[in-house]
Amino acid sequence: MAGSQINLSEKISSLTNDVTSRAAFGKKSKDKEAFISLIKETTKMASGFAISDLFPSLKFIHVISGMKSKLESLHQKTDKILDNIIKEHIENRTAIKTNKDEAEEDLVDVLLQLKGNGGPEFVISPNNLKAVILVST
Repeated sequence: MAGSQINLSEKISSLTNDVTSRAAFGKKSKDKEAFISLIKETTKMASGFAISDLFPSLKFIHVISGMKSKLESLHQKTDKILDNIIKEHIENRTAIKTNKDEAEEDLVDVLLQLKGNGGPEFVISPNNLKAVILVST
């Protein structure tokens, strides 16, 4: 609507998320929105204050505060989404090889190529792939 207010910070954040996720995951990923929401939640939890940070040696405070279970839940959800993204890319790569079509490569495709072409001195595990994807986003 003409003359209505917009949240410019939200629009810029959305644009940045879209550009980054397209560069990392490709044009379409069914889990993109869920992944971005998990990253935002993780960032919010990591940037906040937790009493357990004051006393790291007292492990029971992590459990009592509920922070540990929340972080583990976020980690599991993020890990599952990253597994799905990697699995989709592997399936797409096999389909492209069979059809001999050319496709645009994204970060995940490049990392999968490095994983496949790497010798004994250059080993990339699935966890390494997930770490690079997380750092890039």
